[in-house]
Amino acid sequence: MPAVKQKNAKIWSRSPLDWYVEPERCTAQLLNFERPVGRIHDPCCGGGNIVKSCIDAGYRATGTDMVDRAETPPWFLGILDFMSYEKQIRPFDNIFMNPPFYKGVGTEAFIRKAIAMTRGKVAAYTEVRFLGGETRAMTLFRDHPPDRIYIITPRPSCPTGEYLASGGKAKNGSPDFCWLVWDNSSPHTATTFHWLTGETVHV
Repeated sequence: MPAVKQKNAKIWSRSPLDWYVEPERCTAQLLNFERPVGRIHDPCCGGGNIVKSCIDAGYRATGTDMVDRAETPPWFLGILDFMSYEKQIRPFDNIFMNPPFYKGVGTEAFIRKAIAMTRGKVAAYTEVRFLGGETRAMTLFRDHPPDRIYIITPRPSCPTGEYLASGGKAKNGSPDFCWLVWDNSSPHTATTFHWLTGETVHV
């Protein structure tokens, strides 16, 4: 009988503000295929991995958050509660974000807010399990079906920001993650499904 391979996956303990840190390469992978026009803003930027990846790819990018975890680099616009932000209609060109999950409720609220406030693209990084569930299928995805869904491979590890700040290393992630993309600059025709695999994308 062949030896059973030991599973060495990590399930991270909950972060108080659901601050989980995605690897920068996840955003770089997405930007190989999504090319937004204009500025990119991350309203829940954490330490700034999404913003920094966008800047490295040549985009003008900024971030805000409820807590200054980025130690005020030039791209950080200040402390802001995105869900309470009530400025002009659609003040952002594009929003790329890893919203706080809060059992899916936080992610959905951030997505709805971002779609209402963005002229171009909204890209939300979330667990694949967010796609499941009849309630969400009959509410968010009925009201706002995504234009594209990208499954991220290889599977990223997303530990809590607190764990990384204490010197921990990201490895052996357990959940699967994806990018959901809405494009407000063009009419929705269908939701297409893709896999990000570094330099290539499979439809």
